[in-house]
Amino acid sequence: MIAQRVAAVAVFAMFASAPLFAQDAAPAAPTAAPAPPAKPVKEKKVCRSEAVLGSNLPNVTCHTKGEWAAIDGQNRANVQNMRDAGGFTPH
Repeated sequence: MIAQRVAAVAVFAMFASAPLFAQDAAPAAPTAAPAPPAKPVKEKKVCRSEAVLGSNLPNVTCHTKGEWAAIDGQNRANVQNMRDAGGFTPH
């Protein structure tokens, strides 16, 4: 009778402590530090020199590639508008 109680207590202790061992056996996940916010990429400036009427010194203007694309597109549109209106005759 005492042997049965000892066996029952041993089995109970084994099942009661099983979750504790299972938690200890699992590796702890490393806590990663939060990534710092990404810095915005600074676009490189492209400089162009333009001849100024009545001066020997060029005028240097700097913009990003995207800004130059917008300026060039607007200039092409202006030239096309003048051609369509008849105000510009290429030779």
